[in-house]
Amino acid sequence: MKFVLRMAWRETRASWLRLLFFFVCVALGVAAIVALRSVVQNVRDTLTREARAIVGADIVVQSPRPWTEETLVTLRQTLEGETISARTEVVETRTMAATIAGASAGPGRVKLVELRGVEDGFPLYGSLVLEGGAPYSRRLLDGRGTLVPPEFLVEMGMAVGDTIRLGGQPFTIRGVVREDRVQRGGGGFAFGPRLYVGLDDLKALGLLGFGSSATYQIYLRTPEYSITSLTTRLRSVFAEKTVSIRSWRAFEDRLGRNLTTAENYLSLVGFAMVVLGGIGVWSVTRVIVAQKVKSVAVLKCLGASSRAVLGTYVTVVLWLASAGCALGVGLALAVVKAVPTSVLQPLGITSIAITASGAIQGVLVGLLVSLLFALVPLLEMRRVKPLLLLRADTASAARRPDRASRAATLAMAAALVLVAVWQAGSVRAGLFVSAGLGVLSLLLMLASRVLLRATSKLATSRRFAVRHAVISLARPGNQTRVVLVAVGLGAFFVLSIRAIQANLMTEFDAQIGRTSPDLVLIDVQRDQVAPLGVAVAPYAIEPMRVMPLMRARVVGVDGRRAHLPTADAVRQQGRLIREFGVTYRTNLQPNERVVSGAFWDSALTDAPEKGIETEVSISEEVRDDADVDVGDIVRLDVAGRTVQTRVTSIRRVAWDETQNGGFFFVLRPAPVIDVLPHAFVGFLRTGDDPTPRAAAQRAIVDRFPNISAVDVRAVVASVRSVLDNITFGVTIVGAITLVSGVLILAGAVAMTKFQRVYETAIYRTLGASARLVAATVAVEYGVLGLMAGVVAAVGAAGLSWAIARYLLEITWRPAPGLLVVGALLTAALVCVVGVVASLDVLVRKPLGALREMT
Repeated sequence: MKFVLRMAWRETRASWLRLLFFFVCVALGVAAIVALRSVVQNVRDTLTREARAIVGADIVVQSPRPWTEETLVTLRQTLEGETISARTEVVETRTMAATIAGASAGPGRVKLVELRGVEDGFPLYGSLVLEGGAPYSRRLLDGRGTLVPPEFLVEMGMAVGDTIRLGGQPFTIRGVVREDRVQRGGGGFAFGPRLYVGLDDLKALGLLGFGSSATYQIYLRTPEYSITSLTTRLRSVFAEKTVSIRSWRAFEDRLGRNLTTAENYLSLVGFAMVVLGGIGVWSVTRVIVAQKVKSVAVLKCLGASSRAVLGTYVTVVLWLASAGCALGVGLALAVVKAVPTSVLQPLGITSIAITASGAIQGVLVGLLVSLLFALVPLLEMRRVKPLLLLRADTASAARRPDRASRAATLAMAAALVLVAVWQAGSVRAGLFVSAGLGVLSLLLMLASRVLLRATSKLATSRRFAVRHAVISLARPGNQTRVVLVAVGLGAFFVLSIRAIQANLMTEFDAQIGRTSPDLVLIDVQRDQVAPLGVAVAPYAIEPMRVMPLMRARVVGVDGRRAHLPTADAVRQQGRLIREFGVTYRTNLQPNERVVSGAFWDSALTDAPEKGIETEVSISEEVRDDADVDVGDIVRLDVAGRTVQTRVTSIRRVAWDETQNGGFFFVLRPAPVIDVLPHAFVGFLRTGDDPTPRAAAQRAIVDRFPNISAVDVRAVVASVRSVLDNITFGVTIVGAITLVSGVLILAGAVAMTKFQRVYETAIYRTLGASARLVAATVAVEYGVLGLMAGVVAAVGAAGLSWAIARYLLEITWRPAPGLLVVGALLTAALVCVVGVVASLDVLVRKPLGALREMT
């Protein structure tokens, strides 16, 4: 053992500088795993610990419709015998907030906001945190008071004590909510900042009228032991009604599972980087083995066993891998300390620390991957014979793979798959990632082989620099293919995400400029349609389009293939359980085409047949997913009113133009429509100038306080921001991968340093100038970088086409300028790194270099 350790120390001192670059690659992967796992674990621990405060109650009973007497009686009967220590009611809706003319903020400022009307006792757990340290009290909302978030004051140019109009009525800003952890009842996308008002004041505004969109909630506090059983019983009781039940315990479990899944999947990014570094370790270990063959033969002549020699070099790998892992943990610590507080505050945490489990997993993955990739080439040392010192022709036989080497390779691949499965927390995800990395690496290897063969013709060039640069690409131990894979993979990530982003942004711009409205007007009542059109006409570039909208659930199907007699049967089938947006009209929209049956062209004046109140047209997705066809009867529950309909046509809908007609169900106008609760949605185009858009919003607020105006351009800007952030994140991953490739390139230069010194000395002795030799090196690495860039650009074009065509379903645009510039920048980067890494070789005097070689 002492011999192994002593020899390992000597080898480490002799070669650590040449191996450093490869283990820095491992360090980057370890840092990614440790940092990502630690961040997600910190967030998960904080949110699950505060799950009850986020829900705001033990159990929440929620409905998108006003509470009926029947529902309240059922709830009261279900809660009889239960220990309910507290109960409070909450209603959430949307409206437009506007400054009052003549106030300090000046006229004309309007904004869509979400109103939360609350009673005494809200929230049952946790509390609102106000700026200045003032305690929250429901009394702040008395007499039309409101609490607002700080960003609302900034956008509206207001301060505490000012008056704002909500629903057409003045409200006084009594405080600023710095921290509001209670989740939205409706979930999904937030239309604007959340403002708190008293529940009685909200009900008095007239915003909760016929067909308006709001969420009604009842918060309950109950003993810990009864939460699960009561939640289950409430869900069973309200199974056939539009009432949902959620509890803080279910939220905690779901949140924990989702964040654990996110942690596992994100850690695969670090795993992929570690594997990339492992490829470099494998490649350089092969070079070391080739260079150490005679040294191993000498050791065996002196009595060293194959096990001792193998143990020596395995110890070297473990020492360097441990150093790389320690560096990775240090980098992760620096990264998490550098995360801005502004990013952490929305998640409810103030700081992030490296977690023990994240650090342990990162270090173990780094050590395992390094050892696995190094072990296969190191096994070749056990076949080196002492006779090699006398017969050099046995060297090639010593490096020829045997059955044990092949078995070790298979074992290494299997072990890597197991590590991927471990990191993903899922067998399927681990297999997919392993297969993806394997296929991608294989494709890059094949592409590099093709490109090397294509450039080999330049070896006969009359230009000295080009000819010898191409010959040098095939130099033994030059790691050309490994560098192509590593650099190409990083450039592939960067160019792919940029190409996808370019396609998405182009599609957004095309849709916005062609058909999208500038304002979407929500909760328009029937008697408001005509006066609203007149009010906004001066600001519109075309007449306002209006579309009726109601919410409905399928509660029964009687058909040839589908027979669902009750709402419970629909729920068990599971394909029609969601709440659908439903409209009615007498014509098809431009993005619709009938594929079966016939669409009507007029309204009904009476029921079409006995027991059928109107006709319905369904999309082909409903037909395919739920086996509903022409002639079938579909029962729809619209705000508690069951409507019996017959399917008379099936439509194919172009869903990328949903502003024209994105509905699964379209009803034929009939007398029954007049008794169904519904509202209208208006679409208004005001042009690129923001002035008429703001004026239209002001006119709507002044005359129709119940109508909410969604600024589509602001929503698109938010989408752009999210997309930019995602693109930036993936670009960072690609950039780190590209850095790994550059490090492998620098390591490859270091590994062939002695050979390069000798070649350069010969060139200089034969009359080549230092400038010519430098040009040869620049051409060599320029060609290498250009090949990597071409591989990355072609791969990025293929991936962006596949995602645009099959995933996003948008028109693919190749973005040749982006790909060409990306390939050229990759070539320039590799060229600069190669020349800089070779500077010490280029500046050496030929005589001194030849003396050192002898």
